Amino acid sequence: MPDNLTPDWSSEFEHYKKLSREVVTNEDIINFFNKNQKAFYLDSFSSSWGKMMDAYEVKESLSSDQLNNLEEMQWQEMPDSLKLFAYNFCIKNGFCFTGTST
Repeated sequence: MPDNLTPDWSSEFEHYKKLSREVVTNEDIINFFNKNQKAFYLDSFSSSWGKMMDAYEVKESLSSDQLNNLEEMQWQEMPDSLKLFAYNFCIKNGFCFTGTST
């Protein structure tokens, strides 16, 4: 384990990584998103959630008001399109979960 990772962080990361291996369908992704909010914030060093929201704003051509409304929503009430995008951006291709850390 790298020196800069705490045992708590590492075990949480491994927990979510193991859970993500069970994700196959879009329904699985949505369920993972709804139940595992913390998994989307483990990668605090690269601010993947903020970067994902910026990319989603561009992809969906959202106004700043629309983006603010999304950010103020309850976690499970967010649109499915955001949940799918967030999973692919933060978990499937995320810095921590792809093992590309140096």
